[in-house]
Amino acid sequence: MGIQEKEHETEIAENSKTEDKGAVGTVSASSLRDWITEGHKNQIRNLPRGSAAVLIPILIRDGAYHVLYEVRAAKLHTQPGEICFPGGRIEPGELPLEAAVREATEELLIQRDQIEIVGELEKTTGPGMIAFYSFIGVLNDYEGTWSEDEVERVFTIPLEWILEHDPDIYKISLERHFPDDFPNEYVPGGPDYHWRNQYHTVPFYPDAVPRKGDEPVLWGMTARVTYALAGLLREGRVKL
Repeated sequence: MGIQEKEHETEIAENSKTEDKGAVGTVSASSLRDWITEGHKNQIRNLPRGSAAVLIPILIRDGAYHVLYEVRAAKLHTQPGEICFPGGRIEPGELPLEAAVREATEELLIQRDQIEIVGELEKTTGPGMIAFYSFIGVLNDYEGTWSEDEVERVFTIPLEWILEHDPDIYKISLERHFPDDFPNEYVPGGPDYHWRNQYHTVPFYPDAVPRKGDEPVLWGMTARVTYALAGLLREGRVKL
C-alpha cells in the first residue's frame, strides 16, 4: 500500500470517528443517560395524535376532601352525557400537564393559579390505545362554575367513599383481525400459531352516584383513573 493510500485511509477513519461523536457524543453511561433524557423530552412534546390528559380536581367541602367530576354536555358529538374529568386532547408541542391545566380552566371557568398540582398517575392507554395522562390538582376558591358549551353539570364524590369502595371490574376478550398482508411466513407455525388471548378490563362504580332514571354511571376510563387515584393515595405516594 502506498503512502497516499494510507493517508486516505487514515482520513476516512478520522472522519468516521468525528461523525460518530457528533451523532452520539462521548461514549459513556452519562452521555447515554443524557441522550435518553433528551429523547424523552422530545417524545413528550411530540406525542402521537390523539394523546390526552386530564385533571383530577380535589376540593374541600365541609372539612373533607371531595373529587370533582363533570357530566359532558348532551350536545357534544363524542360521549355526550357521560361522566368525565376535565381534560382533552394534547395539542402539538404541548406538555401533558399543560394540556390538563388548560382544559380544566376552559371547562370549569377558573384561573390557572387556582390549580395546585400535587401528583400524577402513571401514564396509561385510553380508548384506541392513545397515550393518557392524569394529574391530581387541588382547586382553590372554586365557586361551582362550568362552561355550558362542554359541561352539563358538575358534582363531587367524597374521597373517603372512593378509598373505601373498589369498582366492579368486568373482563372482556379482544378479537384478533389480521390484515391480508400479515407475514405469517415469519411466524412459527404460520396461521396455526397459538396466540394468547388478550383481555381488557372495564371498571364500574354503580353506587358512586345516586341514580334516578337515566342518570349516568361512573365507568370506563374515568372509573379506571378514579381507581388508580385511590391506589396511589392508599400507598401514601401523594400527600394532599
